[in-house]
Amino acid sequence: MKSKEFTNGLVVKHRRSAIILEHKDGKAETESRFFFLFTHKELDEFIEHLHAAASESWSAIAPKEANSMGSDYDEYYDRRYDNNGYLSLTNTGITIIAPYLSKDTLYQFNKAKIQSFLYDLVKMRNTIT
Repeated sequence: MKSKEFTNGLVVKHRRSAIILEHKDGKAETESRFFFLFTHKELDEFIEHLHAAASESWSAIAPKEANSMGSDYDEYYDRRYDNNGYLSLTNTGITIIAPYLSKDTLYQFNKAKIQSFLYDLVKMRNTIT
């Protein structure tokens, strides 16, 4: 599994068919809400890295607007913890609520969710630059 750590403490790991967001200190066990802020440069780097990771994980990745519950990244179900995780965009970053009792994973993307997340990230970047 490949990984990249950002200066704000967010770790992006990816493998075939999954992109996983974690905290560098593994705090998901004791906390459930995480805020990751980005400068403009860091946001560009984050978007580029996510797109590259998605392209390695799946074929034909194209950012697109969410058009169903399956492609809406706001919520995902984590089978291992039998609970939901949540992700939302803020003005200059992201907020994640990890699945209850998660010891590592804050959020996990499938192909449809990463495509809509990339779409919204680029849209957010274009409004703040």
